[in-house]
Order: sequence, then C-alpha cells, then structure tokens
Amino acid sequence: MISQVSGRVATAKLTSVVLDVGGIGYEISVAPELASKVAVGESLTLYTSLVVREDSWKLFGYLDSHARDLFEELQGVTGVGPKVAHSLLSVYPPEELQSIIGIGDQAALERVPGIGKKVASRILLELRERYNVGKSRGSKDGKWRDALHDALTSLGYTTKEADRTIDETLKSIESSPEKMDISELLRTALSHARSRR
Repeated sequence: MISQVSGRVATAKLTSVVLDVGGIGYEISVAPELASKVAVGESLTLYTSLVVREDSWKLFGYLDSHARDLFEELQGVTGVGPKVAHSLLSVYPPEELQSIIGIGDQAALERVPGIGKKVASRILLELRERYNVGKSRGSKDGKWRDALHDALTSLGYTTKEADRTIDETLKSIESSPEKMDISELLRTALSHARSRR
C-alpha cells in the first residue's frame, strides 16, 4: 500500500501530476483544481490510495489524509468505484461532502459528473446515518473530537479506525460530547473498539 508520496513536481496535467521521488516518477490522479495550482519543480506531499486492477495500478492523491480516507470509504458503497469516489472529492471538499451526505442532499450528489440518481441514493442509503450522527445532541466536531482522536491513535488505532470508533461512540451516548469528560469518552470509545475485535 502506497499511502503517501512526497517529491518534486515533474509534470502537471489536467487531472494528474507526476512526482519525482528519488529519480522515479509517480503519476498520481488528482482533482483538476489541485493540478492547476501546483508548479513544476515545487515540493509536494500527497496522501495516496493505490487501486489495483488486472490491467492497471493507479494512484489517487489528496492533500490530506481525511480526503484519502473518505475516498476509500466511498468505495465501500455498492456501485461506487474509484472513479466515482474521486469525482465526488474533485467537486466537494471532504467536510462539505460529508455534510451533503449527512443531510441527504441527493440533488447535490447528482450534480457531480457521472453520478446518477441510483448511485446518489445508494450513497445516502449506506452513509447518511454515519455522517448525520450526533447532530441533534451537539456538534460532531470540535476540540473534544480532536482530543479523543489523538488518544485513540496514540493507542495504535489508525486514523480510519479512530474516526469509525468516534462515530459509533456518538451514536451510543445520551448527552452532548462537549459536556462529557474526555476520559469518559475514551472509555466508551474503547468499549466499542473492543467489541469489534
């Protein structure tokens, strides 16, 4: 798994860049907006996901790990492959895309090229609850989430595992997480994590 690539921009095309890493050029598919902003010769770090097919190996790259993790998560939805997931993240930043899914804005999803009603409805069906959790009981983001996320990753959980555990924790608590002690949140989160193992 190639999860991160750092190097010098050798070429920049409409939807991809080539990063020179120790004399080896890695072609990485990126959002058109990103490709248009980078300059040949500058240093760049991309968080990547390697998609392996019978006839090709393709790297998709993003400026932060959150976008990369969301790219991989979207592919878990029935009918969503890397091309569709990448298209979604080329149009919407990760936080906005999660918000769109959380509120069930199917029309916004359908505005993305290659996304029809069937795929959009499937995305909402499989992911809406995940990104809509906790809204009635308080914010799903904030200092408490950062602290809980750091605590979980320091215990050896990956970023993706930590995010999943936090979302499951939000579903189970009765009060707003802002009002809870971080140690109490961590105990609850670890109980959810252990139940999956």
